[in-house]
Formats: sequence, structure tokens, C-alpha cells
Amino acid sequence: MQEPDLFADDQPAEDSLALADYAERAYLDYAVSVVKGRALPDVCDGQKPVQRRILYAMNEMGLGPVAKPVKSARVVGDVLGKFHPHGDVAAYDALVRMAQPFTLRYPLVDGQGNFGSRDGDGAAAMRYTEARLTPYARLLLDEIDQGTVDFTANYDGSTEEPVLLPARLPMVLLNGASGIAVGMATEIPPHNLREVAAAAVAMLKNPKADLDALLALVPGPDFPGGGQLISPPADIREIYASGRGSVKVRARHAIEELARNQWQLVINELPHGVSAQRVLEEIEELTNPKLRPGRKSLTPEQLQLKQTVLAVLDAVRDESGKDAPVRLVFEPKTSRIDQHELLRVLLAHTSLETGVPMNLVMIGIDGRPRQKGLAAILAEWCEFRVRVVTRRSEHRLGKVGERIHILEGRQLVLLNIDEVIRIIRESDEPKPALVAAFGLSDRQAEDILEIRLRQLARLEAIRIERELSELRAERQGLEALLASPAAMRRQVIREIEADAKQYGDARRTLIEAAERTAVELRVAEEPVTVIVSEKGWVRARQGHGHDASQFGYKAGDGPYGAFEVMTTDQLFAIATNGRVYSVPVSQLPSARGDGAPITSFVELEPGSRIDHAFAAPLDTGVLLATSGGNGLLCQAADLVGRTRQGKAFVSLEDGQVPLRPALFAPGMARVLCVSGEGKALVIGLNEVKVLKNGGRGVILMGLDAKDALRQALVYGPAGVRVRGAGRGGKAIDRVFGAGALEAWAGARARKGRYLEPRVKDAVLECAK
Repeated sequence: MQEPDLFADDQPAEDSLALADYAERAYLDYAVSVVKGRALPDVCDGQKPVQRRILYAMNEMGLGPVAKPVKSARVVGDVLGKFHPHGDVAAYDALVRMAQPFTLRYPLVDGQGNFGSRDGDGAAAMRYTEARLTPYARLLLDEIDQGTVDFTANYDGSTEEPVLLPARLPMVLLNGASGIAVGMATEIPPHNLREVAAAAVAMLKNPKADLDALLALVPGPDFPGGGQLISPPADIREIYASGRGSVKVRARHAIEELARNQWQLVINELPHGVSAQRVLEEIEELTNPKLRPGRKSLTPEQLQLKQTVLAVLDAVRDESGKDAPVRLVFEPKTSRIDQHELLRVLLAHTSLETGVPMNLVMIGIDGRPRQKGLAAILAEWCEFRVRVVTRRSEHRLGKVGERIHILEGRQLVLLNIDEVIRIIRESDEPKPALVAAFGLSDRQAEDILEIRLRQLARLEAIRIERELSELRAERQGLEALLASPAAMRRQVIREIEADAKQYGDARRTLIEAAERTAVELRVAEEPVTVIVSEKGWVRARQGHGHDASQFGYKAGDGPYGAFEVMTTDQLFAIATNGRVYSVPVSQLPSARGDGAPITSFVELEPGSRIDHAFAAPLDTGVLLATSGGNGLLCQAADLVGRTRQGKAFVSLEDGQVPLRPALFAPGMARVLCVSGEGKALVIGLNEVKVLKNGGRGVILMGLDAKDALRQALVYGPAGVRVRGAGRGGKAIDRVFGAGALEAWAGARARKGRYLEPRVKDAVLECAK
């Protein structure tokens, strides 16, 4: 018998799947699981799945606000065993977060023991701490057994858990949320309960209420630690309209007068997410700075900042404790220091004034994760709440109808008690006999057979009649409520207003617009020469007029350029992806050593590298060109970025690279473009478009398919110096006057003509 060929090229089975398709499907399943099953809260109850399971498990354990607390380990074990088959650390961390009053505006867990501090201290192990629910948790759990929400089987099918909790208020806004999912993240700040309740009522009364009407009721976040919100109303409105942005928050302070005309500055409220320990570390870094990479001494900026802080600050103490959750004391250098000056320096250079990000991403009522504005959040929650109250009313109506049915059967029995007793005594099967004799239902007959003798007393008839009257009135009210959407909305409004009155409190965060604090450090304006090497190392040498041939470089490195500027100017670096970075010249290392790589001052995107660098005053004109033949004009000031990540400026197509920037001054009005094959074209500078925000630019020179632009240079009356290799590899170093270059003049986007004599690998520089 012939053995099968194990290496035969068989056709794939019909149920096979390509590896790429399988990987894509598996990753998408994983991403959806993380987004919906772990990281993002739901707009309906504001909880992530682990939080929802913890609250439901504690409710099932009977750990209400008045119950005796139990060990947190017992709660975590119940959650893991029944609902959340994941790590105990993750479950306990979620429990701890819900118990921290400095994290949640309205804590849902009442923790006893060490549950961490705002300084970043971790909670004690779960075997040491105890927990129970807070009164605020009633807003989520009180209606859980009234048919308000759907239940689903737990992970092993042994029990059921709620899909959502029947939140009586928009918890997603009250406590906020923070989480990172796959491809999206959420940062929802906490808000004031009374304000959010008032906005929900306004939305129920007028479903078309606009954002301005809602912001009149919810002017901004309300952080548990207080602070002052200084963002202008227009910025806050933009954030709540789009669902994304950052609000500026400032610490609140007081000036305490001491004996002998002394005083001290006391910080008693910090911005959200800022701890006293973090502020102390920042003060230490300011007053005792560390050397930056590649430097043997502190930068002028570090020294000046140190002097600025030490000139106004003598000492700082953290006096936070049980009586004062936050109390940072700053003592001035002398009592003659201006109080506002000390506060301004601290606000400008520490986290006492910072930005709090807002990214209102959540699972919507349709089950999809989205970024939502304030109006959309409230509209969806109001729709959910109306649905919950409707289901609760329907559930209650069913219970009332069932009870009325039972009581009507009992009432009939009491009117014919002797006959009922006779039938029960004489019948072998009393249940069918009772049904036949009195027209009872099966449920009524079952109830009558289970009645105790003492329930046949005369007073019982009076009680039944009274209860029937009350239940019929309640049934009529429920039927009217369910029949009228307007009545249903009024009922929801009444419940929200009652909860706001019971659980609401005053706002903690002051909202008062103010300018962001900024203290400019004055850099001494001195002449320096910025030296850039071919491999991207940079340093600054004092003074101008140095002989560039005397500059030394690391082994294997060489000169790229030397730029005579002032310490107040900027160094600019252009990466291979067209991104531009800026570094103040005052921060560059001295020329005593080899300097430092430019990459140590910026944060490059993965896969990119620095191609070109130059230093220049901000009013210098710059021509930026690409190997594809395009170019644009701008000023050096347009290239300055706000962060180390730089800014995208030059648009590049595949295979293109940015060319060496051409700097120019007034009086220089012509542009010489040279291609890799040695063709040249001279155009007017006025033919190149000025793009302050960057872009692709215009076509400077037309190129053949295999050719590329090598360099574009702006020159003046002195002309251009051209260096390169001629025929036979002979070195060429020639100066073309401005008049001679006009022989290659033409319109922009033309292909130009070969330079004479022909030059390969041409390098251009302005003639002197």
C-alpha cells in the first residue's frame, strides 16, 4: 500500500482561514472585549463591568450603609468566584478607588482602614481593610430587584448578574471615569450632583435643550479636592460641545499673617490629580536641579530658574494631616517679598496650576463606544431613566394585579366561609371543587387552601377591603402613568429632584476665569556660535568670528554648519518625516566638549531621524525644499514648536526627503535650484508661496523620472559658490555672479539646463 505524500500541495479545506484574516478577527475581538468589558464606563450607570460587579456582589452580601463592614478580601473573593474571573489585584484596586474620597466625588464604598492617600500611597492589603456600601450606592442599587434592568448569566452559568444598574442619577458625570482601552481612552471629570440633577431635569422638560442652557446649570467639573477652575467659559463650552479638551485648574491659597509683620503662603486645595508630594518634588527639582544629558554644568535657564525661586522662597513644609487634608506652607525669603510675586512664581513653575484633560468617551445607550458632548450624555441617560421607571412601573403593576387577584379570592371565601369549609372537608380533591363552586382561578384556589385559620377572623375582611381599595387606586395610578409619556417624565423629574435634595451638596471647585500664570525667564542676550556636526551633535561657543576650520569633532564625525546667533535665538532641526523641532540656543551645551546630540533635546517619532539643523533669529527667512522639487517660504518664527514633540511642517510623498534649508535676508531675491543630474534653474523668490503653517508648497523645478532636486539656495548680488565633481572626477569650486546665473533663468516648474561646466553632487553656498 502506497503511503500518502505528507508534502503534497493539497487544496485548502473549505473551512480554512488565512492567517492575516484570523489575526485581524482575533485582534478585533480582543479590542472589543477590552473596550466594552474592562476600560470604558457605560453612559447609563457610569460603571465599568468590574465596578458594577463589585457593587452588585456587596448588595447581595447585605453590605448596605448600616450593615457591619466585612473584610475586603471576602468581598473580592465573592466577586471573583461569582462574577469576575480575573485577578484579585485588579478587583481590589477597583474597590479601593470607589472608596477614596479624594478620587471620587461621591464614593460608593465605605472603606475602613488604610485605603491609600492623595500622595500616592497604596492601600493596605485586602486582608486588613473592611468595606460596605455608602448611602450614595443606593442611587445605583435600590431598584435592582424591581424588574428595572436585564440580567445575564455569569461566566459559568451558575447565577445571574445585571447587565446595567438602575441608576437614579447620571453617575457617569457625578464620579467620572478614567481608563485606557484599545485605540481609545476616557477621562471624565467628576461633577456636582445638584447641578447635574438640575441639568437632567431641564433635559426631561425640554428634550431639545441646547448646550448653553445646560451649561447655565452645569458650569464645569466639580473636583473632590476643590481648587479653582480658571478656564474661560468659551473654552469650557467648546470642551462640552466636542467632548474633548483640557481645563486649567489652579490651587487655592490663603495668606496667614504672623508675628513681627511676617507672613506665610498656605495652599489648602490642590488641582485634581496633584499631590502635595509631587509639588514638593518639583520645588526640590527647581532649587536643586540636575545636569541635563551631555552637559557638564547647569544650563543658563536652570541657573536662572533656581535663582528666581530661591530669591522669593525660603522654606516649604507639608503640614497636611487629619485636621487639614491639604496644607502646604511656603515661607518667603523675607517679609518684604511681594505676596503675589511668590504665588506667581510657584504657579508658573509647579503643578499648583495645571491642565486636567477631559475626554468624554463612554459606551452609549446603543452599546457602542463614542466620544459624546454634554447634551448627548444627558439625553441618552434621560432616555435610559425613563425606560427604567417604565419597567419598574410595569413590574409593580404586575405585582399589584397579582395581589388584587389573590385578595379578591380571599374576599369571596370570607363571604362563603361555611360552604368553603364544607367543600374542603368533604372533597377528596378540594382544589378543583373550589374552582368549580366559586369560579376561582387556580392561583386563588391554591392561596385559599394555604390560608391559616386565624386569617378567617372578622377583622380580616376589613383589612382585605382596605388593602384592595389601596391597591386598586395604585393600579389606576400606574395605568395612567404608563399610558402618558408626559406623566412618566413628570414622575422621573420628581424622583430626580427628591434624590438631589437628599444626596446633593455644595460645589467644592470655584469657577472663576483667570489668565494662566506665566513668568518669563530673561536670558542674557549674548553672541554665540552654534556648531552642528554631520551626525547631529550640537554645541554653542561664546562669541562670533571663530575660524570654523579649528572646530574639533568626534572620530568619524565632521562639520555640518556653524551659525552666528544670539543666546535668545532658536536652533531648528528638520527630521526625515518633515517634522520640525525647536530648541532655545540658551539650552545648548558649551563648546568645551563635543556637545550633545540634538535628539537628546527633542522627542522624535519612531522611524525618523534628524536630517538638517540650523540656528537663526526668529525673523530670518527660510526656504524649505524637498527632493521631489517642491518648496515653500516661511519665517523661522513659524517653525517654533510648543513641545519637545515638534510640529509637522513639510509634507512629503513616499521616497522624498527634506533638503538643506536655505536662509535668506532682505535683498536676496533669486533662487538657484540644482538637480542631482546637474541641471540648474533660476527663479524669482516671489514665485515661491509663503506658508506659515507649512505644507507641500509649490513646484520649484520640474524633474525627470530618475532625477531629484539636490539643493535650492536663495542668493543676492554676490552670487553663488558651487562646489562638486566635474568630468573625470576633477574637483570644481567656482563662483557664479548674479549676472552670470541669469543664463539659467526661467519660469518656476521648468526643468532647467545643465550647469557649465557640468557638476555632479553640487553643493551650493552664498558667495561672499
